[in-house]
Amino acid sequence: MASITTQQSTASPPAEPRRVLDPWWYVGAVVMGAVLCVLAALNQPFNQNELKQMRPYGSNDLSKITSGTRQPPLDPLLGSLVQHLLGEGQLRQRLVSVLAGIGMLVVMGLLLYRLGVGLAGAFGLWVMATAPLLVRYSAYTRPYALPLFLSVLFVYAAQRWLDDRSKGWLALAALAAAAVLLSRVPEPTIFLATTAATFAWMAWRGRLAWSQAGPLVAIPVGALALVGYPMYRSLAGQSENIWDPSPSGVIDRFPGGVHEILTGLLPLLSTWMPWWPLTALVIIASLVIPDVRRRLLRWWFVWPLLAAPVVFVLAYHFLNPFPFDIRPYRPRMAMFFVPGIGLMVVALASTVAEASAWSRRARIGVAAFLAATLVGQLPGTASVLLENEAADFEQAAYVLTHELPSDAIVLYDTASPIGRWHQPFTAKIRYMGRKPYVGQVSKLATAPQSVPENGPVYLLFLDSECAFSVVCDEPPAPWDGQVAGWRVAKRFDKFTLYEPDHSVTGRAGAIHALRDFAASLGPDYGALETFSAAALLKLQGRRDAARQLIKQLYAAASPDVADRIRRNAEADGLGSFD
Repeated sequence: MASITTQQSTASPPAEPRRVLDPWWYVGAVVMGAVLCVLAALNQPFNQNELKQMRPYGSNDLSKITSGTRQPPLDPLLGSLVQHLLGEGQLRQRLVSVLAGIGMLVVMGLLLYRLGVGLAGAFGLWVMATAPLLVRYSAYTRPYALPLFLSVLFVYAAQRWLDDRSKGWLALAALAAAAVLLSRVPEPTIFLATTAATFAWMAWRGRLAWSQAGPLVAIPVGALALVGYPMYRSLAGQSENIWDPSPSGVIDRFPGGVHEILTGLLPLLSTWMPWWPLTALVIIASLVIPDVRRRLLRWWFVWPLLAAPVVFVLAYHFLNPFPFDIRPYRPRMAMFFVPGIGLMVVALASTVAEASAWSRRARIGVAAFLAATLVGQLPGTASVLLENEAADFEQAAYVLTHELPSDAIVLYDTASPIGRWHQPFTAKIRYMGRKPYVGQVSKLATAPQSVPENGPVYLLFLDSECAFSVVCDEPPAPWDGQVAGWRVAKRFDKFTLYEPDHSVTGRAGAIHALRDFAASLGPDYGALETFSAAALLKLQGRRDAARQLIKQLYAAASPDVADRIRRNAEADGLGSFD
């Protein structure tokens, strides 16, 4: 009797008798999701954050592996283990995330099939399997797919405990709760805290006996106390504090946070989910239609899965002290919305399947609307497979090593104002050796002696959309890309390679190139080129020429730009030319 009561109070009764082909629709969704995740892992180039994450994986020092990423230890340890066993490679080094994404679909499929929602569950699983966010960030070498998988695994184990009262499922829930906090802290903390609160409320209201709910309150609370809090303290000591919960800070940031949600977050979500009116209508219908809402209320796990990304979004926009143009909310964080919205789709679809009181026209209309939700996200999924999100530095390395002479001097930069982060040239360590020489202009002013004395000079420019973002989503710089005396030798991926109209060689040629590009970029965007040229002049003993060049830079800049250039030059130690 207890089992029957639990089933009725925590999950929906079977919507319809299971048909022979129903399981194959679930299997098909998982297989499709697996294929898409593998293709994305093979096609998307590693971005700078991924390369940084993987840098310590080759080490045999566990301390270096776990501390070198400023992430909880589980994902780095698994990534390092895979690399030690299988070596480096596009898919191999993303294997942990790929398997986690596929595992999430498998576990979610088992959960939905067990709930007895039939083809409605399979349809929701297809929506999740083809979601652009899930496909992209299940092929991303950082801990996003792994904590999502572990969260869903906890849900499945907890539901099985409620259904079967087997201590084995309770042990699996405890293991998943500890592991999810060892993979990521913010969303799992919210998820587990909401889970504990949900079960405590259900027991208090009499929907569950305390003998059933008590362990599912104790496990999240214990995991948060024994694993989550120490992990938070450890990571807080390794990185800058990104949370400011002071009331005055929240009040000051509230207008800006609301503005960023409306102008930044919502457009971002609309590009990564089905056409935004469809997604909005799914959410509204799930909350407004009584039968759908009642079904969701019976599924205890919906609210913890939704609370994790929603609360994190609010905290990010109101507790984050950094300007949003420096640290915006990224699509990878929105991956945690996928299960919650997928469950809303399932609830709506299963309600339509059972709604005998609805008119035939209404049922067809809602079914068509749900089909449009699935189809509406497929262009985004195709974009993940066909378009590079980040700059392909492997291709850049191939072009430089195969199409330029080995003694070439390549000056690398991107059109971005001084004082902002310039994406570094990350191809050297992984994809190419020491030749040809590639000098990053944003670092050249402090190391002019690194420029070779001989060799033809080229300039490699990364698109300005990638200047301050590894996913190339910045507004383009106001620069037309035209430089007097230089022509485009090759355009590829997100790069443009320039060569001179006439022979330009050695350090003198590098000075000439830097001055040409500084003139084209203007004082704000070309300040680093000017400082690098001045540093090379100073290295040659031409101090007066270097000093004159810097004076010309400040004279050409507006007062505000000149002041910003001066402040950043002093802060970055770009040298004194007085």
